[in-house]
Amino acid sequence: MTRERFASAQPRAPHPIPAQQASAAAQQASAAAQQSEPRQSSARRSSSPGPRAVWTAPQPSGPVRANVSLPGSKSLTNRYLLAAALGEEPAVIRRPLISRDTALMAQALAAMGARVEGDGAAIVVTPGPLRGARIDVGLAGTVMRFVPPIALFARGDVVFDGDEAARTRPIAPLVRALEQLGGQIAHSTSASGQAALPMTVKGKGAVAGGTVEIDASGSSQFVSALLLAAPRMEKGLDIRHTGRRIPSAPHIAMTVDVLREAGIAVRAIDGSGRSGGLSPSVEPPPGNGSAARGGLGAEPAEPPGSPTRWTVEPGIPRIGDVTVEPDLSNAGPFLAAAMATGGETILDWPDSRQPGSAYRELFEAMGARTRAADGRLALCGPATIGPIDADMHDVGELVPTVAAVAAFADGPSALRNIGQLRGHETDRLAALVAELTKVGAKAQIEGDDLLIEPGPPRPATIETYADHRMATFGAILGLRIPGLRVANVETTAKTFPQFVDMWEDLAAGAEDVAPAPLGDIFGHAGLEA
Repeated sequence: MTRERFASAQPRAPHPIPAQQASAAAQQASAAAQQSEPRQSSARRSSSPGPRAVWTAPQPSGPVRANVSLPGSKSLTNRYLLAAALGEEPAVIRRPLISRDTALMAQALAAMGARVEGDGAAIVVTPGPLRGARIDVGLAGTVMRFVPPIALFARGDVVFDGDEAARTRPIAPLVRALEQLGGQIAHSTSASGQAALPMTVKGKGAVAGGTVEIDASGSSQFVSALLLAAPRMEKGLDIRHTGRRIPSAPHIAMTVDVLREAGIAVRAIDGSGRSGGLSPSVEPPPGNGSAARGGLGAEPAEPPGSPTRWTVEPGIPRIGDVTVEPDLSNAGPFLAAAMATGGETILDWPDSRQPGSAYRELFEAMGARTRAADGRLALCGPATIGPIDADMHDVGELVPTVAAVAAFADGPSALRNIGQLRGHETDRLAALVAELTKVGAKAQIEGDDLLIEPGPPRPATIETYADHRMATFGAILGLRIPGLRVANVETTAKTFPQFVDMWEDLAAGAEDVAPAPLGDIFGHAGLEA
């Protein structure tokens, strides 16, 4: 049951913001931040765990039934922030995500010369000449990969470093691409001999552009990083992917949409001339409890129509006044709660490029019933969860959530072609196998596939490896495993500071579950991972 979930977003004409209006918006955002109640840095109530605490995941007394409001999309927030900083006029970004990752992006752009101010209601970005700076990327892939290309435009050296785990995340293909563009980059070297953080990009002030080749088979962020910087290059940029199939392709389509909305001419090109489909390939298992196994571990082929080349014309991005979509990746745990408990979750559901929009199809394949109307989605969990066999190469970030639900299925599941998860915040494939095994499932890796065979559940302490998705994975398991605990659950602050409070409200039977408003965006850059 494969569907097209990533329909092309409607082009939006840019809305320039007069300086006076932008200033007023900034003052309103600043005033709101000053008037907000003092909060702990993790935005949790006093009942929530302190730093590095072990959290006992709550268990509901019955099926969950809730209307859930979600914070804004991290992926869109950080793309809008960076594109706005490359413009020539103030931009207003409404309903942004406030989290560690977005705070680190705002902090990086401010250090390099942009003016960034605001809170969860709105952020105002006023561009300025880019200068040398020291950038803390934390563990944010969008910061460590999106910002180095624009560092070439700076007057001065830009130094990048981050959390210890960030020093193991892949950046070598991006470094080689920047060197093709004339960049001078000094970097550390990983144990495998690849470029790694910390690194220094020598600002050139201007970049000619032209043609660049890159192997983006390790991360779609390499392409998105070049796309976002391309409009400010003198000749634009012709980006050509040279490797195997690119993972998480919807994120590239999202970047292209953001640029087009900002008035930038972008072409996505493939060998066939057809537009590529970005929906995951989902095969419902035949019969009850019997998972299809054909093709496990097979080399992922490039689907017909998938872009492998992008051309960007030079221009000035004009973000104007935008509203960020709800974060559909963060919708996953709440939809999973309905799956695991046989309950119902209702939440905002825009027609979106976000990979999270694939949750609907994936959970339908596992037995969910859904209905969508007026920008809302209702998902009803099944009495018995069915197993799944799915190619998740394009939506790898959804794997921990789907794997948690698969642990309660009535048969074995296979999540395929997800080798890129080895280079995420942690080696997610190894982490998922280790943690699923703790709770009684039989999990193993075959090639780039994760195989899960449910077993009698048992309580355990789930390690999170400084990975926000592993923390929410543990919370989902705790819905049906009494006494399950999650170490370092506060790592969810990376993309969802209010997660613990909202999850506890959901488990307690709240009918309406919503994130508490957060204050000034810069108050969240220092949150521990």
